[in-house]
Amino acid sequence: MKKLIGIIAILTIIFIYGCSKQPSSIKAKQDGKPLIVMYGDFKCPYCKKVEDKVMPKLRNKYIDKNKVKFQYVNLAFIGKDSIIGSRAQQAVNHYAPKYSLQFQKLMFEHQKDEDKKWITHTLIDKQIDKLNISNKTKDKIKTNYKTKNSTSWKAAEKDKKLGKEHHIKQTPTVFIEGKKVKDPYDFSSCLLYTSPSPRDVEES
Repeated sequence: MKKLIGIIAILTIIFIYGCSKQPSSIKAKQDGKPLIVMYGDFKCPYCKKVEDKVMPKLRNKYIDKNKVKFQYVNLAFIGKDSIIGSRAQQAVNHYAPKYSLQFQKLMFEHQKDEDKKWITHTLIDKQIDKLNISNKTKDKIKTNYKTKNSTSWKAAEKDKKLGKEHHIKQTPTVFIEGKKVKDPYDFSSCLLYTSPSPRDVEES
């Protein structure tokens, strides 16, 4: 009888671990600095709220002063045109990484109804032209994000894969040093010492 109970217990453990989806670990630091990871979509109106209300303070107090590292993971899930914006951002990240946040800001400034297709090559190219980079670099960015199987296409797919691996259910979702922020619309307040406050984060 004891042997039977033991076998059942072992099988139960195997079943639980084999069928449950354990969340992948999210990086806490990058280059020795606290890492902030934001999952979003350029078409997400709530992500725009974070961009408008939180990002200016976050950039001014922490990102621009190199106190933290920031990563925007574009899930590109709201509309078919979402992926075009994600590819463009990846191309900017590749050729002009210092202007990634500026490009992100420009895209959110032009956000329209999430149910409408508004992310187009024409709109994106206009935003790229606003970046203070050489024409040669602009051309590289434009060519890369429009070219199938390019580095930006692969990186955009990687972002979508990260969202699935980390079981992200909604946007915006924000992590600071690997901990999920409870209120993404006020997460800059918990970076007083470039570390999250227990009150503002929850276990992932």
